[in-house]
Amino acid sequence: MPRPAPAALALLSALAANAASTAAVAGPSMSASWTAAAISLEACKERSQQAAKKAGFKTIRALQYSVFAESGDYSAMLRCATEKEAVFFAVAGPRVDRANRYIDDLAEAFKAGAGDAGQ
Repeated sequence: MPRPAPAALALLSALAANAASTAAVAGPSMSASWTAAAISLEACKERSQQAAKKAGFKTIRALQYSVFAESGDYSAMLRCATEKEAVFFAVAGPRVDRANRYIDDLAEAFKAGAGDAGQ
């Protein structure tokens, strides 16, 4: 049986290494939750921004119905569904345990703001 050429072996080795490293890097993890929030849209967005800041997110932007935040490899979205009297939290990033901690931190900080004006 003929032996593969050195170039073919190098190519196969590179492809195998790439496949192994790709398999080791799973897709992003995601965590989500929600809580009741019978407040105005503006109050919800304000409280969401404060919750994101308290949870350690650095870049925070208020959108029409949501607040988007980033910290390193993690992204969060807090969606104010005031017509449903609820707020939804979602966090995506490389590690599910960290995403879950961010969800808990966001929900806790959001609920802690319940005594704020604007309810």
